[in-house]
Amino acid sequence: MNRLVLISGLMLFSLFFGAGNLIFPPMLGHQAGVDMWPAMAGFIVTGVLLPLLAVIVVAYFDEGVERMGRPVHPVFGMVFAVLVYLSIGALYGIPRAANVAYEVGTANLLPVHDASTLIGFSVVFFLIVFMVALNPAKIVDNIGKYLTPILLIAITLLSLFAVSRPETPLQPAQGGYGSAPVVSGILEGYFTMDLIGALAFSMVIISGLKYSGVTDRRGIVSHVLKAGMLSSVLLIVIYLALAYIGGTTARDGYENGTDILTYSSMRLFGSSGDLIFSAIVVVACLTTCIGLVNACSAFGARHYSRIPYKVYVFVFTAAGFLFTTLGLNTILSLAAPLLAFLYPVSIVLVMVSFLNIFIHFEMKHAYVLPVVTTIPISILEIIHTNGLLEMEAISTMYMTLPLSEVSLGWLLPFAAMTMIGLAVDWRRANLIDAREHQTVY
Repeated sequence: MNRLVLISGLMLFSLFFGAGNLIFPPMLGHQAGVDMWPAMAGFIVTGVLLPLLAVIVVAYFDEGVERMGRPVHPVFGMVFAVLVYLSIGALYGIPRAANVAYEVGTANLLPVHDASTLIGFSVVFFLIVFMVALNPAKIVDNIGKYLTPILLIAITLLSLFAVSRPETPLQPAQGGYGSAPVVSGILEGYFTMDLIGALAFSMVIISGLKYSGVTDRRGIVSHVLKAGMLSSVLLIVIYLALAYIGGTTARDGYENGTDILTYSSMRLFGSSGDLIFSAIVVVACLTTCIGLVNACSAFGARHYSRIPYKVYVFVFTAAGFLFTTLGLNTILSLAAPLLAFLYPVSIVLVMVSFLNIFIHFEMKHAYVLPVVTTIPISILEIIHTNGLLEMEAISTMYMTLPLSEVSLGWLLPFAAMTMIGLAVDWRRANLIDAREHQTVY
């Protein structure tokens, strides 16, 4: 493996491995118990393999997120891309990561937690983000060579000690993990929403490769595929270790994976456990924020080049700082409906675009039909889940869809519409070929 692939793979791992990725697996292992392994297999499908598909698709077409929606309509493609970058950028992804770094990383280290300490922490945090993101040519090196090894060393240290010194054997599974561990794991991976992040992180890797001299399409796809595979292997190993930590932690009313990891750190390392866990969380969130600021700034500079890249970095860093000061609960309440709308559409476009790599006739209906079916279902789900309209008919309509009880009401309609769209596109391509053949002869 050449040096560029290694550094790119380490960088991609650290971009993916944010706060959510750190705390989901321990809770899954804690609840799944003896059924942890099949549950983690399901988690890996949606939490690792689906984002990997997104990375491959973006690298193959090398036109950014907007290309995925363009076959539906050029305007839709641009609007979809803007919404993706806003959701993972200043409106949600950046301030959420910064808030988690503050809430978790300093919970037991600062004597006081109030608005002033949040602002002070955020000033230092975003100053580092700004300085690193300012030079896109060196982001791969800065993250892949320096920040990622720190992150990996801290996680590996915690994982090795915890796996070698389990507190208790794996316990009986709880809830849905006892009856359907694979399905429960798939849903847990689905709710990480890492695929939206993958759409942006892919362009960070591609830009880094281009700055390093890899410019031909085949070389970019090859390097990104290898880097994505390396990142995926690292994520799977770390996820399994974290799940095992959760599974072998004695049950005592933990509310989330953060509580489990905090307790495990203290159990294994005593008072220094706080420092180790805080370092893991802060570095994980820092690398994610750097990648998001870079991705959003590169997107803005690519489509409106009159404003320099460095100005975009300042704008997105400043916006991230301002939204961070609102607090985590406010950020989550504002962004939840947007993410609930975007995520199903993002999965649909990634899956159809991945099929497009292997299908050589023009695909139009295979994009349009699944998207125009998924969008209204996503809107119905948002209305039903958040109670936005007091209309029982809307909730009843949504709940008639298969899998709607697990927020996957769009899945079977998407599959059906994709097959119909492919059939229509295939027939259209054959008719065009037949007309051209008759013209020639």
